[in-house]
Amino acid sequence: MGWHGSGGHFAGLDDDEEDYRRSVSDWVLTKRMFAYTLRYRRRVLLTFAAVLFNSAINLLPPILFTWAIDRYITKLDMAGLAILAAAFIIVNLVTFGTQFAQNYLIEWLAAKMEYDMRLDAFRHLQKLSLGYFADKEVGAVVSRLTNDIEKITELVSLGLVGVIADLLTLVGIMTIMLWMDVRLSLITFTVIPMTIIFMVLWGNRVRRVYRETRKTIASVSAQMEESVSGIKEIQSYSKEGNTRTEFQRVNVSNMEANVEASRVMSAFWPAVTIFTAVGQGLVLWFGGTEVIEGALTVGILFGFISYLSRFFMPIQDLSMFWNSVQSALAAAERIFKVIDTPIGIDDALDAITLDDIEGRITFEKMSFGYNEDQPILNDINLVVEPNTTVALVGPTGVGKTTLVNLLYRFYDPSTGRITIDGVDLRRVNVHSLRVKMGIVLQDPFLFSGTIMENIKYGKPLVSNTEVIAVSKAIGAHDFIEKLPEGYNTEVKERGGRLSIGQRQLVSLARALIVNPRILIMDEATSSIDAYTELLIQSAMNHVLEGRTAFIIAHRLSTVRNADIIVVLDQGRIVEQGKHEELLMKDGLYRRLYEMQFKTDQPEENTNMSEAKGDGPGT
Repeated sequence: MGWHGSGGHFAGLDDDEEDYRRSVSDWVLTKRMFAYTLRYRRRVLLTFAAVLFNSAINLLPPILFTWAIDRYITKLDMAGLAILAAAFIIVNLVTFGTQFAQNYLIEWLAAKMEYDMRLDAFRHLQKLSLGYFADKEVGAVVSRLTNDIEKITELVSLGLVGVIADLLTLVGIMTIMLWMDVRLSLITFTVIPMTIIFMVLWGNRVRRVYRETRKTIASVSAQMEESVSGIKEIQSYSKEGNTRTEFQRVNVSNMEANVEASRVMSAFWPAVTIFTAVGQGLVLWFGGTEVIEGALTVGILFGFISYLSRFFMPIQDLSMFWNSVQSALAAAERIFKVIDTPIGIDDALDAITLDDIEGRITFEKMSFGYNEDQPILNDINLVVEPNTTVALVGPTGVGKTTLVNLLYRFYDPSTGRITIDGVDLRRVNVHSLRVKMGIVLQDPFLFSGTIMENIKYGKPLVSNTEVIAVSKAIGAHDFIEKLPEGYNTEVKERGGRLSIGQRQLVSLARALIVNPRILIMDEATSSIDAYTELLIQSAMNHVLEGRTAFIIAHRLSTVRNADIIVVLDQGRIVEQGKHEELLMKDGLYRRLYEMQFKTDQPEENTNMSEAKGDGPGT
């Protein structure tokens, strides 16, 4: 769990995210965001045309009001006024149509942008090595692909096209205002520089507070995901109170960040309104004076003030857009940080595709550590001939699982190399390697769906008959048949409807159904009862026949029949040989064997001793 005490910090960002922020400019982030919309240039052009036409139509009503006052009302021309009123209605009907087209096209572009960006980020996440996820909270990663991307697409749906429309409107209004009265226009335009300077200065602060809101919502998502996933443990240890306290801490941080953002924005809008009021006050004073002196008609002043109100609306919208840009850039930093993360384990340019392999595996002077200064495995030299079953044993934490993770190429060795049939794994196409392998873990992961779908996960086109045959071979068929819907029983999220032992059996069937050339079993029967394990052991010769296998297990029933038992200690191979050979030596394997034998013997009865076994611990 993520308990860190009252002074802890539930990390929502990478440690190196500040470096990324410094190395990538706002301009680069902006170009990358809007590059997603340029994938649909035709729609972008249609949207631009709709915005242009809609902006032009919206400029007409104040002119119509000016004409109505100066040409018809003051001259009592009822017929002309009626025509102008009809024209006003037509203009608004046309505006409805163009506005509808504009809104639809904007939302379409935003939806496509969200889809494409989320797909790109998800695809990249699927390629990243396990090392990337080792220090990440699941909820924080999910938050990036949901909350942050939504914040970016809001910039398009609520801001991008709106700012284009505002700029067009602003240019149109400025042109008309200059045509109406140059002096009043120049007085109005003096407000623009003050507004722009304020926006730039205030924008930096807005960016900081929005960045904090993105970070804190990621922490909330991470805490919620962890708490929901670990609800059984939370309730088992009566830690509901601690969980609520921890969630309250991150939730309060998110609330405070949002309150701070609201406080900053609360000061922003009144300031912009002040600039607007100053402009309107100046125009009202100087314009009214000109009307009194007879230098300006009432209609033109009315029309000018109407345009003046519209003139400051785009400026206010642009101010809001600027804040949206700051929020979107803060989110973009986080999304593109994910997309730009090096894959870690990737195919070489001249990668070899493995076809049929014999399965001869060699570890040559191989060392590895998750951190460079903390090696896990040191100078591993091991040759495994094809169709050989290798058992890896040793105390907890000596690198047994790490060794098979390297074989699966979840990681690459720090030094030395691993070869299959003489080919360095670094030169092998990763997909072609992994389709030749099957893995069963101590804590198996099942996907939402039926048992049949989970077993077929690695080979969807396999027949139901083959699935049933494999299930029978490993002793899973009986318990599956007893379920309400048999093989069509929904296992729910993470296989929560099944016991851990049942999940291990389904996971074992899933690995075997693909008929892997190399099979890895990492404590694959640790949670299976002794009787079921006895059934599996009776079928193990058939299961392991014709394939190279690596077995990590502590039960003698699994280990004793292995062709080679490799004993690891402190990251090194200290012994290897057959079960009987290792017992003859006064080494670590014998000590582990005797320790477990003394522990297990009192609990066993004569009939079940073979099923439970007396093996070395891992």
